[in-house]
Amino acid sequence: MQIRNGFVYLSLLLFLLPFSTIKGQEKIQLDTSECIRKKGNIKQIYYKNGSEKRSEPNNQPDFTLFLLGDVGNPHCAKPVNSHFYTNLLENETKSAVLFLGDNVYPNGIPYKSGKKKEIAKAKLEIHLNGLVDYSHRTYFLGGNHDYHKIFKSPKRILAQQELISSFNQKSKGEIAYRPLNQGGDMVELIELDPRIGLIVMDSEWAIKKINKRKKIQKLFREPLRNALKQSEKYVYLIIAAHHPMYTVGDHGHEKLFVASQDLHRKKYRKFINEIVPNLPSGVKVIYAAGHDHSIQYIKLDEFAQIISGSGSKSNHIIESNIPSDSLSIALKNRLADEKLMGKRSQFETALNNLEFATNYKGYVQLEFYNNDYGGVWMKVMALEDDVKQVYSNRLF
Repeated sequence: MQIRNGFVYLSLLLFLLPFSTIKGQEKIQLDTSECIRKKGNIKQIYYKNGSEKRSEPNNQPDFTLFLLGDVGNPHCAKPVNSHFYTNLLENETKSAVLFLGDNVYPNGIPYKSGKKKEIAKAKLEIHLNGLVDYSHRTYFLGGNHDYHKIFKSPKRILAQQELISSFNQKSKGEIAYRPLNQGGDMVELIELDPRIGLIVMDSEWAIKKINKRKKIQKLFREPLRNALKQSEKYVYLIIAAHHPMYTVGDHGHEKLFVASQDLHRKKYRKFINEIVPNLPSGVKVIYAAGHDHSIQYIKLDEFAQIISGSGSKSNHIIESNIPSDSLSIALKNRLADEKLMGKRSQFETALNNLEFATNYKGYVQLEFYNNDYGGVWMKVMALEDDVKQVYSNRLF
């Protein structure tokens, strides 16, 4: 990709300095041990119909939506960051960016001052510095790690909102945390384009509070149903949250000991059941999430789900030592094992409708067209030997 503007190139170098950032006179050193790949966790990529080249539209899209998730260790994904921000700043179409949660590892931004807070802020500032010259809209959503993986402190969300707001004041476009999550609704409807609606949700809050009937009714269930009802006017609806509905990744496998963030947890399933029965008819829905550290595309009729959760971490799609050419067999064997245990989990739905998956670090861009060719296309930009497009497909 050619860079047409030398200033863009210089600014990219400045905010992607290796492993460190400067606060006043103090240099914040980011921990490179966070970047070490787990032993045996090899790169994996799966294509349902092979990796053949698809005939993509040869004209500019009318709207582009960039999806990145789990970006909270940006010093561990420098090539991805560099490619993304170059791509973003050179994009000439109307566009928007969604960060799909877990924006700061490991535990969000502490509200109290101290070294841990400065390190956490430095991580998010790598992205915020990259966005100040972007003239369109960027929305950050919260994930489980943004709260704190144990204490779930809402003050850490407030600290993140305050930092994002401070950069919004000097940005060419809009940079915002959504939904605002300060005692108000945990769901928000935003119009991206006259044809495209966006619903953003705080899924971590909803999952943790799902059994608090009055709170859920007032702050989540009613706002969600109202937003879904209002979305009937759109051709396309993006529903964005940190937690996916389906996954073949680590959070979707049936295990002896189910973690609190896995899809098989009862609270998690209740959260999903709040959404599915109320999806608007006649609207093409794209559910965008992070959480699993991979990129996945799952398609069910007029519903598409995209996981873009490998913005700074990658994890195995199934067992960590299975090469790509054996991945399809391994996934089917896992499904057979679950059926033998008498389980019919989301994993079966996910696998039967899986179009693509990889644990390469990267991001997704959705391209919307008004022209005769029409439709919505997804492109996956991922770090193989270098960052490049590894997959494309028409969603609708």
